[in-house]
Amino acid sequence: MRRFALLMLVTAGILSWTQASAQRSSIGVKGGYLHVMNTSTISIIPGSTDCGTFRDGTSAGLFAGLTGEYALLGDVLEATAAIVYSLRPATLVEPSNDNFEVLDPTTNSYVPLQREHTFTSSLGYVAVELGLRSRPFAEIPVYIRASFDAGNAIVDGTYSQTERIVSPESVLFPNDRKTRTTGSGEIVGLGTAYGVGGAIGGVLPLGANLELCPEVGYRLGLNSLISTDSWKQSMISGGIQLRYRFGGDEAEPPALPPEPPRERDTTPPPIVTITPDPLPVPPVVITSVSTTPLEIRETVVTQTYPLLPYVFFDSASATLPNKYVTTENTATFSEVNLPKKTLPIYYRMFDIIGKRMADNPSAVLIVTGTTDGREDIRQRDDLARRRAEAVVDRIAQRWNLPRSRFVIRTVDKPTFPTSDRYLEGIEENRRVELSSATSALLAPVVHTRFKEYVPIVTEHTFSVSTENPALANQWDMVVSREAQELDRQGAQGAPPESVKFTLTQTLTEKIGPMLQERDRLRADLQVVTADTSANASTSFPVIKTVSNYEVSRLSLIVFDFDQAGITEQNRQMMNRVVAASATPRSTATIRGSTDRLGELRHNMELSSARAKSVESYLRSTAPQLKITEVVGTGPSELPYDNTLPEGRFYCRTVSLTITTPLREP
Repeated sequence: MRRFALLMLVTAGILSWTQASAQRSSIGVKGGYLHVMNTSTISIIPGSTDCGTFRDGTSAGLFAGLTGEYALLGDVLEATAAIVYSLRPATLVEPSNDNFEVLDPTTNSYVPLQREHTFTSSLGYVAVELGLRSRPFAEIPVYIRASFDAGNAIVDGTYSQTERIVSPESVLFPNDRKTRTTGSGEIVGLGTAYGVGGAIGGVLPLGANLELCPEVGYRLGLNSLISTDSWKQSMISGGIQLRYRFGGDEAEPPALPPEPPRERDTTPPPIVTITPDPLPVPPVVITSVSTTPLEIRETVVTQTYPLLPYVFFDSASATLPNKYVTTENTATFSEVNLPKKTLPIYYRMFDIIGKRMADNPSAVLIVTGTTDGREDIRQRDDLARRRAEAVVDRIAQRWNLPRSRFVIRTVDKPTFPTSDRYLEGIEENRRVELSSATSALLAPVVHTRFKEYVPIVTEHTFSVSTENPALANQWDMVVSREAQELDRQGAQGAPPESVKFTLTQTLTEKIGPMLQERDRLRADLQVVTADTSANASTSFPVIKTVSNYEVSRLSLIVFDFDQAGITEQNRQMMNRVVAASATPRSTATIRGSTDRLGELRHNMELSSARAKSVESYLRSTAPQLKITEVVGTGPSELPYDNTLPEGRFYCRTVSLTITTPLREP
C-alpha cells in the first residue's frame, strides 16, 4: 500500500512539473533609447599623439531586439536571452592649439590659429545578451536583471573627422569655409565588444498572457572597441519590453443556465435617434524636410552704375512719366543711400543731377528734346521743346536752381536714333537727351565695398501629410526667422504633399545682413476645418558663407543702337576702375550683351564685337591685368526688362568684372 502511494505521489509530481514547464517560456520584443558614454584615447592624427587625442563624449542612440525567457524558479528567477540591434554613435570633440600662427586680415597681424577637431561615428551593433531576471516578491511588480553581452558592428562601422577654425573669425580653409573634412571611411581595427549590465523594471499586465515591462539600466563596456587605440562605450538605457508568456490561459467561466422563457412583449420598441460622434480634427504632421540646407554667400563688392542720359516720353506727350517723379525730401538725399540696382538708380537721375549741380555752381546742363520723327509734323518742334522744359522744370524746382543753368535745345530725331523698323525703336526715339561740359554731372554712381548676398542653394521642400484631408477648408504656411515673416503660401482645401520654399534674391538681400554663420528658419503650417484648426511646425538650417574674393563691377555706359565703339567717357571709367581695383593677383571677365531687337546671329556678333573692343583697350592700357573670359552673349541673358526703353538700352552694354582674392589661398 505504501509503495502504491509513493508511486502515485511521484507520478503526480512529474505531471505537475510537465504542466508547469509548458508555462515557463516567454518571448517578446523590446526597444528604447541609449545614452552612450565614450571614453577614448583616439589620436587626432592616426598613429601620432603629438597633436592630441579625442577623449570623452556622449551621444544618443537607439536599440531594438527580440527576447526570450525561461523560468528556472517561476518569476523568482528566469534565464534570459536576446538578440539586439543597437545604434551606438559617438561624437568626440577636442580643441587644438599647436602654436601655429596665421595672418588675421582684419588686424593685419599674425595671431594663434585655434582649431576644433570633431570625430563622429555611426556604429550599428548586433549583439547577443545572456542573463538572469528576478522578481523576488510576487506582490510587488518590480524585477531586477543582470546580463552579459557580446556583439560586432556588422551593420555600420564608419566614421567622419572634421576640423573647424575657431579663431581668428576671418580666416578660412582653402575651400572658403571654416570647416573641412580630414578623414572618413571604415573604422580600422573594430572587433567584438563585450559588456555587463544591470537593470530594474516593472511589470504591467495587459492580459492573461501579455505583459508590458518598462525598464532602465546601465551597461559597462569591458574592452576597447578597436585594436589601434583605447575606446570604450558604456550606456544608460531606457526602454520597454512587450512579452508573451506561453500557457497560463485562464479557464473559461462555466456556462450560465439558460434563462426561463419570458412572455412575448408586444409593445413596439421606442424610436431612438442616434447622433453621430463629431468627426475627428485632422492632425497635421510635417513628416520630413530636405536634408540640404539653404546657403547664401556674402561678397564684398564695389560697383559702378552708369547713368543713361535719356528720359523717355509717351507718344505725342510732354508729361513727365511718374517713374521719374519722387516726393523724397531733397534735404536728406544722398547717393550713398541709393539702391544698389541699376534701374532704381536711373529713376532717381533728376535728384542725382540736381544735387551735383547744387554742389557745383558753375556746371550747366544741356537738355535736348527730340521726337520720334513720326509725330505730328506741325507740332514736333513744340513737342520736343515742351519735353525738354518738363525735365528742366522738374530739376530746377526740386533743387531751387536758376533756369540760366540749363540750355534747352530741340531736334526732330536723336543724333543716334534707334531704327524705326521696330515699334520699340520709335518708342526709344521719343526722349530728352542730357549732356554737359562738366563730366561730373553725368558721372556714374559708385557704391564702394558693400556686402552683396546671393543665394547658392535656393530651394527647400517640405513633405506634408494630413489625416482626413477631405475635412480641410484651407491651409496656410508661414516661413519666418525670429518671428519675422519671410514668406507665406496657402490655398483652399488640404495642403499638397510637397510645399516648396524658394530663397529668392530679394529675400536673400533682406535676411543676409541679419543671419549668423549658421542660422535656422522656421516653418509653421496651419490647416483650418469647419470647426477648428490643426497646427504643425519645423525648423531648417540656412548657412551664410563669406567669399574669399572682393569683386569690382563696371557696366559701360550703354552703347547706342547697333554700335560697338568705345566712347571717351567709357575709357575714363575703365581707367578709374582698373586703377582702383586691380592688383597683380586680380582676374577680369568681359561679357558683351545686346537687347532683344534684331536678328539673333547679328546680335551675337555685335555683343562679341563690343566685348572685344573692351578687351583690346584694356590690353593696351593695363597689360598686367589677367583677362580670363571674353564673351558675347547677345540677347540670351537679359538683365533688365526689355519691355521698357531704358531696359533695352541698359542691355546694350559690356560688363567688366574684376575679382581680387582677399587673402592668399
